[in-house]
Amino acid sequence: MSNGSPIRLAAAGTLIAGLVTALPACSSGGPGEPWKVQGRHVANNFTEIVEESLSAPNLEEFDRGVLERAKETGRLEQADYDEAYRRFADCMEFSGEPVKLKKLSNGLYRMDTTPLSPGETLESAVAVVDKCSNGTINHIASLFGTQQGNPELLLNPYEIAYKCLESKDLVGSSLTFEKFAEVFNSPDSKGAWSESLGFDVFDDEAQACFIGANITLVGSGS
Repeated sequence: MSNGSPIRLAAAGTLIAGLVTALPACSSGGPGEPWKVQGRHVANNFTEIVEESLSAPNLEEFDRGVLERAKETGRLEQADYDEAYRRFADCMEFSGEPVKLKKLSNGLYRMDTTPLSPGETLESAVAVVDKCSNGTINHIASLFGTQQGNPELLLNPYEIAYKCLESKDLVGSSLTFEKFAEVFNSPDSKGAWSESLGFDVFDDEAQACFIGANITLVGSGS
């Protein structure tokens, strides 16, 4: 393995730098500030999202079984999520890209990858993640993350994370949502989020909120 900085692959989440392009611009956030969007939703209910995943092409037997049970009961079970990650981790280890998983307080996993080997490219490492995600965590991880971390089915990942952090009393009263979202989209704050926000963003409880919002932070605490 290389001695270089470890990478965090977005197998079950989105790299923080890629979130802004996924958010639609609207009047509440302004055309140049889509990360400030508030109060918009991804679906009317959780079953809609499950049904959308069930309509995806090339579902494997494991995926389909989990999703059909979720459609029937209205929720994904922790045991199915755990099994999806077990299969994913086994595949990654067999492929020479072992991952370290840590279960957080909301039942979600934080995933750390190994450093890139000499001569290995990020693209080839991501290709392994994509391969191992198929039939394991590809649909299940994001759905379980929504269930555990985004019960209001909000659209904006920053809003999801902020509300969770607020409920845990991790953000001070002076830190508004607008300031919180701005930190992650300011070049001056890149990599210094903990200092800018006034709490450790890599603390387990904070990570439960970020991963529940489908946000993966890469930095010195990862």
